[in-house]
Amino acid sequence: MEIRHVRWAVLLGAIVVASIAAACGGSGSATTTTGTMVDPLTVSVPPSTVDASLPAEPGIFSIAGRPSLTLAMVRVAGMHGLLGEQGLSTRLTDASSFEDLKSSLESGAVDAAVVTSDDAVRLVSAGLPIRTVLLLTAGTSNQVIMGRDDLEGIASLAGQQVAVSLESEGELLLQGALVEQQVPPDAVQVVAAEGLGPSARLVRGDVAAAAMTGEQAAVALAADPTLQTLYTAGDYPGLISHVLVVRQAVADERPGQIVAFIRGWQEFYAFSRDQPDVVIEDVARLTKQDSTAVAFSLSGLSSYDLAANAVELLPGGEYFDRTIGAIVAAALVSGWIEDSIDGQALVEGSFVQAVATAR
Repeated sequence: MEIRHVRWAVLLGAIVVASIAAACGGSGSATTTTGTMVDPLTVSVPPSTVDASLPAEPGIFSIAGRPSLTLAMVRVAGMHGLLGEQGLSTRLTDASSFEDLKSSLESGAVDAAVVTSDDAVRLVSAGLPIRTVLLLTAGTSNQVIMGRDDLEGIASLAGQQVAVSLESEGELLLQGALVEQQVPPDAVQVVAAEGLGPSARLVRGDVAAAAMTGEQAAVALAADPTLQTLYTAGDYPGLISHVLVVRQAVADERPGQIVAFIRGWQEFYAFSRDQPDVVIEDVARLTKQDSTAVAFSLSGLSSYDLAANAVELLPGGEYFDRTIGAIVAAALVSGWIEDSIDGQALVEGSFVQAVATAR
Protein backbone atom coordinates (compact mmCIF):
# COMPACT_ATOMS: atom_id res chain seq x y z
CA MET A 1 0.00 0.00 0.00
CA GLU A 2 1.29 3.45 -0.86
CA ILE A 3 1.76 6.20 1.70
CA ARG A 4 -0.24 9.14 0.40
CA HIS A 5 -2.26 12.11 1.72
CA VAL A 6 -4.75 14.23 -0.22
CA ARG A 7 -2.71 17.39 0.28
CA TRP A 8 0.50 15.97 -1.18
CA ALA A 9 -0.21 17.08 -4.73
CA VAL A 10 -0.85 20.63 -3.54
CA LEU A 11 2.21 20.76 -1.33
CA LEU A 12 4.51 19.15 -3.88
CA GLY A 13 3.25 21.65 -6.42
CA ALA A 14 4.18 24.39 -3.97
CA ILE A 15 7.72 23.02 -3.75
CA VAL A 16 8.02 23.05 -7.54
CA VAL A 17 6.73 26.65 -7.66
CA ALA A 18 9.30 27.64 -5.04
CA SER A 19 12.12 26.21 -7.13
CA ILE A 20 10.90 27.94 -10.29
CA ALA A 21 10.52 31.21 -8.43
CA ALA A 22 14.06 30.93 -7.12
CA ALA A 23 15.43 30.21 -10.58
CA CYS A 24 13.55 33.13 -12.14
CA GLY A 25 14.17 35.56 -9.32
CA GLY A 26 10.45 35.74 -8.56
CA SER A 27 7.68 36.78 -10.93
CA GLY A 28 5.03 38.24 -8.68
CA SER A 29 3.00 35.02 -8.63
CA ALA A 30 0.12 35.03 -6.18
CA THR A 31 1.57 31.92 -4.48
CA THR A 32 4.96 33.43 -3.76
CA THR A 33 6.22 35.56 -0.94
CA THR A 34 9.58 37.37 -1.08
CA GLY A 35 10.22 35.71 -4.44
CA THR A 36 11.69 32.49 -2.99
CA MET A 37 9.05 31.25 -0.60
CA VAL A 38 5.56 29.89 -1.20
CA ASP A 39 2.75 29.81 1.29
CA PRO A 40 -0.08 27.49 0.21
CA LEU A 41 -2.00 25.92 3.10
CA THR A 42 -0.01 28.27 5.42
CA VAL A 43 3.23 26.41 4.60
CA SER A 44 6.42 28.17 3.46
CA VAL A 45 8.90 25.95 1.64
CA PRO A 46 12.27 27.40 0.60
CA PRO A 47 13.88 26.05 -2.56
CA SER A 48 16.47 23.30 -2.19
CA THR A 49 20.13 24.22 -2.20
CA VAL A 50 21.08 20.78 -3.57
CA ASP A 51 21.95 20.38 -7.26
CA ALA A 52 19.92 17.39 -8.44
CA SER A 53 22.07 17.06 -11.56
CA LEU A 54 25.13 16.09 -9.53
CA PRO A 55 26.51 12.68 -10.52
CA ALA A 56 27.38 10.17 -7.83
CA GLU A 57 30.88 10.82 -6.57
CA PRO A 58 33.44 8.03 -7.10
CA GLY A 59 33.79 5.48 -4.34
CA ILE A 60 31.55 3.12 -2.43
CA PHE A 61 28.49 4.35 -0.55
CA SER A 62 28.57 2.09 2.52
CA ILE A 63 25.36 1.41 4.42
CA ALA A 64 24.80 -0.47 7.67
CA GLY A 65 21.63 -1.53 9.38
CA ARG A 66 20.19 -3.95 11.86
CA PRO A 67 18.43 -6.84 10.09
CA SER A 68 14.94 -5.79 9.01
CA LEU A 69 12.55 -6.14 6.11
CA THR A 70 13.45 -2.62 5.04
CA LEU A 71 17.17 -3.35 4.95
CA ALA A 72 16.36 -6.46 2.91
CA MET A 73 14.37 -4.29 0.49
CA VAL A 74 17.41 -2.04 0.01
CA ARG A 75 19.45 -5.16 -0.73
CA VAL A 76 16.87 -6.21 -3.32
CA ALA A 77 17.19 -2.80 -4.97
CA GLY A 78 20.91 -3.39 -5.25
CA MET A 79 20.49 -6.98 -6.50
CA HIS A 80 18.38 -5.77 -9.42
CA GLY A 81 20.81 -3.01 -10.36
CA LEU A 82 18.43 -0.20 -9.44
CA LEU A 83 21.12 1.61 -7.43
CA GLY A 84 23.90 0.81 -9.87
CA GLU A 85 21.87 2.32 -12.71
CA GLN A 86 22.20 5.64 -10.90
CA GLY A 87 25.99 5.35 -10.96
CA LEU A 88 26.10 4.35 -7.30
CA SER A 89 28.34 1.60 -5.91
CA THR A 90 27.01 0.36 -2.58
CA ARG A 91 28.10 -1.97 0.19
CA LEU A 92 25.58 -3.12 2.79
CA THR A 93 26.56 -4.66 6.11
CA ASP A 94 24.50 -5.99 9.01
CA ALA A 95 24.90 -4.40 12.43
CA SER A 96 24.52 -6.83 15.31
CA SER A 97 23.14 -4.27 17.74
CA PHE A 98 22.39 -0.59 18.24
CA GLU A 99 25.83 -0.11 19.77
CA ASP A 100 27.46 -1.79 16.77
CA LEU A 101 25.54 0.50 14.44
CA LYS A 102 26.44 3.56 16.49
CA SER A 103 30.11 2.60 16.51
CA SER A 104 30.18 2.12 12.73
CA LEU A 105 28.71 5.56 12.12
CA GLU A 106 30.79 7.23 14.80
CA SER A 107 34.06 5.86 13.44
CA GLY A 108 33.20 6.66 9.83
CA ALA A 109 33.33 2.97 8.88
CA VAL A 110 30.00 3.48 7.10
CA ASP A 111 28.50 6.47 5.36
CA ALA A 112 24.85 5.86 6.07
CA ALA A 113 22.46 3.56 7.88
CA VAL A 114 18.98 2.12 7.49
CA VAL A 115 17.48 2.67 10.94
CA THR A 116 14.16 3.07 12.67
CA SER A 117 13.12 6.65 13.28
CA ASP A 118 13.46 6.14 17.02
CA ASP A 119 17.00 4.79 16.59
CA ALA A 120 17.81 7.92 14.57
CA VAL A 121 16.66 9.97 17.56
CA ARG A 122 18.80 7.85 19.89
CA LEU A 123 21.85 8.31 17.66
CA VAL A 124 21.49 12.09 17.65
CA SER A 125 20.91 12.07 21.40
CA ALA A 126 24.21 10.19 21.72
CA GLY A 127 25.95 13.05 19.91
CA LEU A 128 26.29 11.64 16.39
CA PRO A 129 26.12 14.25 13.59
CA ILE A 130 23.65 12.50 11.29
CA ARG A 131 20.68 13.61 9.19
CA THR A 132 17.56 11.80 8.03
CA VAL A 133 17.52 12.27 4.25
CA LEU A 134 14.94 9.70 3.11
CA LEU A 135 11.86 7.99 4.52
CA LEU A 136 11.85 4.34 3.40
CA THR A 137 8.97 2.42 4.97
CA ALA A 138 6.30 2.86 7.61
CA GLY A 139 4.28 0.37 9.56
CA THR A 140 0.56 0.13 8.95
CA SER A 141 -0.66 -3.09 10.56
CA ASN A 142 2.68 -4.57 11.61
CA GLN A 143 2.27 -3.17 15.13
CA VAL A 144 -1.08 -2.94 16.94
CA ILE A 145 -2.57 -2.30 20.34
CA MET A 146 -5.26 -4.85 21.19
CA GLY A 147 -7.62 -4.58 24.14
CA ARG A 148 -10.69 -5.92 25.90
CA ASP A 149 -14.02 -5.34 24.20
CA ASP A 150 -15.21 -2.96 26.94
CA LEU A 151 -12.51 -0.38 26.16
CA GLU A 152 -13.22 2.65 24.00
CA GLY A 153 -10.09 3.84 22.28
CA ILE A 154 -6.70 4.85 23.61
CA ALA A 155 -8.15 7.37 26.08
CA SER A 156 -9.85 4.51 27.93
CA LEU A 157 -6.43 3.04 28.80
CA ALA A 158 -6.04 5.63 31.58
CA GLY A 159 -5.86 3.71 34.84
CA GLN A 160 -5.34 0.39 33.03
CA GLN A 161 -2.45 -2.04 32.76
CA VAL A 162 -0.96 -2.41 29.28
CA ALA A 163 1.55 -5.12 28.41
CA VAL A 164 4.50 -4.30 26.13
CA SER A 165 7.91 -5.68 25.28
CA LEU A 166 10.29 -3.02 26.53
CA GLU A 167 12.48 -1.17 24.00
CA SER A 168 10.33 -2.45 21.16
CA GLU A 169 8.27 -0.93 18.39
CA GLY A 170 5.23 -1.90 20.45
CA GLU A 171 6.36 0.35 23.30
CA LEU A 172 6.96 3.17 20.81
CA LEU A 173 3.47 2.68 19.37
CA LEU A 174 1.89 2.82 22.82
CA GLN A 175 3.76 5.95 23.90
CA GLY A 176 3.15 7.64 20.54
CA ALA A 177 -0.56 6.85 20.76
CA LEU A 178 -0.70 8.33 24.26
CA VAL A 179 1.03 11.48 23.00
CA GLU A 180 -1.41 11.82 20.11
CA GLN A 181 -4.47 11.21 22.28
CA GLN A 182 -3.12 13.54 24.98
CA VAL A 183 -3.19 10.85 27.64
CA PRO A 184 -0.54 11.49 30.34
CA PRO A 185 1.99 8.65 30.15
CA ASP A 186 1.86 8.09 33.90
CA ALA A 187 -1.89 7.49 33.65
CA VAL A 188 -1.18 4.07 32.12
CA GLN A 189 0.61 1.29 33.95
CA VAL A 190 3.07 -0.29 31.54
CA VAL A 191 3.67 -3.97 32.27
CA ALA A 192 6.90 -5.47 30.96
CA ALA A 193 5.84 -8.62 29.15
CA GLU A 194 8.93 -10.61 28.42
CA GLY A 195 8.64 -14.36 28.49
CA LEU A 196 4.93 -14.97 27.90
CA GLY A 197 4.78 -11.93 25.66
CA PRO A 198 2.19 -9.12 25.51
CA SER A 199 -0.38 -11.08 23.49
CA ALA A 200 -0.35 -14.05 25.87
CA ARG A 201 -0.83 -11.79 28.88
CA LEU A 202 -3.81 -10.14 27.21
CA VAL A 203 -5.44 -13.42 26.21
CA ARG A 204 -4.90 -14.75 29.72
CA GLY A 205 -6.66 -11.69 31.16
CA ASP A 206 -3.68 -10.35 33.10
CA VAL A 207 -3.92 -6.91 31.47
CA ALA A 208 -6.54 -4.73 29.81
CA ALA A 209 -4.55 -4.19 26.63
CA ALA A 210 -1.26 -5.04 24.96
CA ALA A 211 0.99 -3.73 22.20
CA MET A 212 2.10 -6.47 19.83
CA THR A 213 3.09 -7.36 16.30
CA GLY A 214 0.54 -8.01 13.58
CA GLU A 215 1.37 -11.72 13.67
CA GLN A 216 0.82 -11.85 17.43
CA ALA A 217 -2.47 -9.99 17.04
CA ALA A 218 -3.73 -12.61 14.57
CA VAL A 219 -2.91 -15.38 17.05
CA ALA A 220 -4.51 -13.47 19.93
CA LEU A 221 -7.73 -12.91 17.98
CA ALA A 222 -7.89 -16.59 17.10
CA ALA A 223 -7.59 -17.42 20.80
CA ASP A 224 -10.07 -14.74 21.93
CA PRO A 225 -12.35 -13.29 19.21
CA THR A 226 -13.79 -10.75 21.68
CA LEU A 227 -10.56 -8.74 21.64
CA GLN A 228 -10.59 -5.50 19.65
CA THR A 229 -8.02 -3.39 17.85
CA LEU A 230 -7.57 -0.08 19.66
CA TYR A 231 -4.76 1.39 17.57
CA THR A 232 -2.44 0.44 14.73
CA ALA A 233 0.82 1.81 13.38
CA GLY A 234 -1.20 3.05 10.41
CA ASP A 235 -3.18 5.34 12.70
CA TYR A 236 -0.02 7.40 13.18
CA PRO A 237 1.82 7.25 9.83
CA GLY A 238 5.59 7.36 10.21
CA LEU A 239 5.69 6.68 13.94
CA ILE A 240 6.89 3.13 13.25
CA SER A 241 9.21 3.73 10.31
CA HIS A 242 12.60 3.08 8.77
CA VAL A 243 14.67 5.88 7.32
CA LEU A 244 18.05 6.46 5.69
CA VAL A 245 20.39 8.54 7.81
CA VAL A 246 23.75 9.82 6.60
CA ARG A 247 26.71 11.27 8.41
CA GLN A 248 26.79 15.05 8.10
CA ALA A 249 30.26 14.87 6.56
CA VAL A 250 28.92 12.64 3.78
CA ALA A 251 26.00 15.01 3.15
CA ASP A 252 28.48 17.88 2.84
CA GLU A 253 31.16 16.15 0.78
CA ARG A 254 29.24 13.61 -1.35
CA PRO A 255 25.75 14.95 -2.07
CA GLY A 256 25.70 13.22 -5.46
CA GLN A 257 25.76 9.80 -3.82
CA ILE A 258 22.73 10.70 -1.72
CA VAL A 259 20.87 12.00 -4.77
CA ALA A 260 21.71 8.76 -6.61
CA PHE A 261 20.42 6.61 -3.73
CA ILE A 262 17.16 8.56 -3.63
CA ARG A 263 16.66 8.01 -7.37
CA GLY A 264 17.47 4.33 -6.96
CA TRP A 265 14.92 3.97 -4.15
CA GLN A 266 12.28 5.56 -6.35
CA GLU A 267 13.10 2.99 -9.06
CA PHE A 268 12.73 0.23 -6.48
CA TYR A 269 9.40 1.71 -5.39
CA ALA A 270 8.12 1.33 -8.97
CA PHE A 271 9.72 -2.10 -9.31
CA SER A 272 8.04 -3.36 -6.14
CA ARG A 273 4.64 -2.33 -7.50
CA ASP A 274 5.25 -3.93 -10.88
CA GLN A 275 6.78 -7.15 -9.56
CA PRO A 276 5.69 -7.64 -5.93
CA ASP A 277 6.12 -11.42 -6.09
CA VAL A 278 9.77 -11.01 -7.10
CA VAL A 279 10.38 -8.72 -4.13
CA ILE A 280 8.67 -11.18 -1.76
CA GLU A 281 10.76 -14.10 -2.98
CA ASP A 282 13.99 -12.09 -2.83
CA VAL A 283 13.28 -10.84 0.68
CA ALA A 284 12.37 -14.37 1.77
CA ARG A 285 15.72 -15.69 0.52
CA LEU A 286 17.67 -12.87 2.13
CA THR A 287 15.93 -13.20 5.50
CA LYS A 288 15.71 -17.02 5.35
CA GLN A 289 11.96 -16.94 5.94
CA ASP A 290 9.02 -18.61 4.28
CA SER A 291 7.66 -16.49 1.42
CA THR A 292 4.12 -16.65 2.84
CA ALA A 293 5.32 -15.23 6.15
CA VAL A 294 7.27 -12.52 4.32
CA ALA A 295 4.21 -11.62 2.24
CA PHE A 296 2.17 -11.23 5.43
CA SER A 297 4.88 -9.08 7.04
CA LEU A 298 5.30 -6.89 3.97
CA SER A 299 1.54 -6.36 3.86
CA GLY A 300 1.93 -4.53 7.17
CA LEU A 301 4.41 -2.06 5.66
CA SER A 302 4.01 0.86 3.28
CA SER A 303 6.84 2.34 1.24
CA TYR A 304 7.44 6.06 0.83
CA ASP A 305 7.85 7.21 -2.75
CA LEU A 306 9.62 10.37 -3.88
CA ALA A 307 6.48 12.53 -3.88
CA ALA A 308 5.69 11.55 -0.31
CA ASN A 309 9.25 12.21 0.83
CA ALA A 310 9.32 15.63 -0.83
CA VAL A 311 6.41 16.65 1.38
CA GLU A 312 6.89 14.71 4.60
CA LEU A 313 10.51 15.79 5.16
CA LEU A 314 9.73 19.50 4.76
CA PRO A 315 7.76 22.01 6.84
CA GLY A 316 4.08 21.26 6.35
CA GLY A 317 4.66 17.53 6.12
CA GLU A 318 3.20 15.34 8.84
CA TYR A 319 6.52 13.67 9.62
CA PHE A 320 8.43 16.96 9.91
CA ASP A 321 5.71 18.88 11.75
CA ARG A 322 4.38 16.28 14.14
CA THR A 323 5.67 12.72 13.95
CA ILE A 324 9.35 13.27 14.72
CA GLY A 325 8.37 15.31 17.78
CA ALA A 326 6.11 12.50 19.00
CA ILE A 327 8.96 10.02 18.54
CA VAL A 328 11.26 12.22 20.64
CA ALA A 329 8.57 12.52 23.33
CA ALA A 330 7.99 8.74 23.34
CA ALA A 331 11.74 8.08 23.55
CA LEU A 332 11.97 10.37 26.59
CA VAL A 333 9.08 8.70 28.38
CA SER A 334 10.47 5.24 27.63
CA GLY A 335 13.91 6.23 28.90
CA TRP A 336 15.65 5.61 25.55
CA ILE A 337 17.14 9.12 25.69
CA GLU A 338 17.97 11.21 28.74
CA ASP A 339 17.42 14.69 27.34
CA SER A 340 15.12 16.02 24.65
CA ILE A 341 16.50 16.87 21.21
CA ASP A 342 15.27 19.04 18.36
CA GLY A 343 13.75 16.36 16.16
CA GLN A 344 13.22 18.71 13.24
CA ALA A 345 16.94 19.54 13.19
CA LEU A 346 17.56 15.85 12.49
CA VAL A 347 15.48 15.99 9.29
CA GLU A 348 17.10 17.15 6.04
CA GLY A 349 14.59 17.35 3.20
CA SER A 350 16.63 19.30 0.67
CA PHE A 351 17.88 16.18 -1.13
CA VAL A 352 14.46 14.67 -1.86
CA GLN A 353 13.12 18.14 -2.65
CA ALA A 354 15.82 18.65 -5.27
CA VAL A 355 15.24 15.26 -6.91
CA ALA A 356 11.46 15.69 -6.91
CA THR A 357 11.54 19.13 -8.53
CA ALA A 358 14.03 17.98 -11.17
CA ARG A 359 11.77 15.19 -12.47
